[in-house]
Amino acid sequence: MKVKKSIKIDNFYNFSEKGVQVDEFYNLKADKKLTSSIGVAIAKFPTDLNTNEMQSLNISSADIESVDGVAYFRQEVPELEQATNTIMIYDKNKKLYINQMFMGDMNLHWLFNLRFETSPISLTYKKDDADAMILASSDKMMVWRAGYSPYEIKDAPIITSMCMNDGVLFCTVKKPAFKIWYATDLDAENVGKMSSVSNYISLEDDLGDARKIITFDESVFVFRDYGITKITLVKNEIVISQVYQSNTKIFPNTVAVCGGQVLFMTQSGMFSFNGVKVVKTPIDLFNRYQFNKETMIASSLGDKYYLALKLNFQDGKQVLCECNECVNNALIVIDSGNYHYELLRGVDCKFLLPIKNDVFEKMIVVFGSEHNHQIGEIVSNSVSVENILPKFWLSKNINESNDLKIFTKLSVCCDKDVELKLITDVGEYVFATYKSGINEFNFKIACRQLKIQISSNAEYVWVENMSMDFYDC
Repeated sequence: MKVKKSIKIDNFYNFSEKGVQVDEFYNLKADKKLTSSIGVAIAKFPTDLNTNEMQSLNISSADIESVDGVAYFRQEVPELEQATNTIMIYDKNKKLYINQMFMGDMNLHWLFNLRFETSPISLTYKKDDADAMILASSDKMMVWRAGYSPYEIKDAPIITSMCMNDGVLFCTVKKPAFKIWYATDLDAENVGKMSSVSNYISLEDDLGDARKIITFDESVFVFRDYGITKITLVKNEIVISQVYQSNTKIFPNTVAVCGGQVLFMTQSGMFSFNGVKVVKTPIDLFNRYQFNKETMIASSLGDKYYLALKLNFQDGKQVLCECNECVNNALIVIDSGNYHYELLRGVDCKFLLPIKNDVFEKMIVVFGSEHNHQIGEIVSNSVSVENILPKFWLSKNINESNDLKIFTKLSVCCDKDVELKLITDVGEYVFATYKSGINEFNFKIACRQLKIQISSNAEYVWVENMSMDFYDC
């Protein structure tokens, strides 16, 4: 008499050493069980400091066709004895709109009739014992101190990234891209000018041009085309050291400080930098999919790293935004502690902005195609604005020996309205769960290879404790 055996699937995550290996999954949180993923929705903010009421910004109050950039800053205003929290929206019509948060006004206002050729990058610094904002785009550099009108810094270089470290402003510039400008007098007006308080550093070596500059672990690091350079200022003397050389190009828009490390993408995949050495992360996603490297953008909030990019799933499907032209089609949210990730498919994000203050924290998204006249946020429910995200999980072959087996029963604990498909070398078999709880299906399938596919179009889904009974032939 043949002995009944079973294959248990009690861990659905790809990096687990136990349980079945995963071929593909998206729009699901995969761990010991499958649950609904996070999603994106139109962003909402508190109307004031003393209410739980949340509202979206009144986009119709401004002449916005398409949002091309967003920024946030908090400024202490001594004259008012309070702080202002400002969100900025840059539109394709080259205008910069602002909203002073928590003031009960959700309208947007054109900032002093200013126009910028490209979405400006921003940085808050101290000026005259108050917070000031640098706004740097491809055509101008402006300084705005809260309570005053912005003013332009003439003859400033085109700044591509900037950071503050121990009271010193460091900037990468477009031309020549091997120069790093710095100002030691806390005044951005001196960037690009040779003086006793400002100067530049030339990085003319085999690491390539300077693309991104950050402060990390009380030091300044420059991410180059093919490496990382450390800059240290000791008694007004600059010390430069190479800390990493890459075999492939680094993508500067993916560099983000996250959970005590810096994560970034190269053509070879995702890497982690701890201030001393660089190691490749165990994320296998980039070995399975072709991806568009030029549209990648990343940011971080807490210990989560958010990476938007365009993946080629190579399955012939068109999921949500993929039905139309889109900048990106996927958003990967990675836990920097254990590198577990969620993959949202069908979500088009072209820019990410973390906002964190005493009232709330959110990851803001700028949409690349549909809804590009709005700004969104990451939310806990599995939707893409008004659309439910379709969910998908596919195992690798669970019959690792490839010996002929007779499979007789599938048992799973899950929600109803979940489709289960057995993909074998002799055919495909589809089952639909019929209740919330334990669902059992009996059959007789003799095969050498078997994959299990789980899919659902429901907003909330959970699947756990799956098993397959079989007999050896």
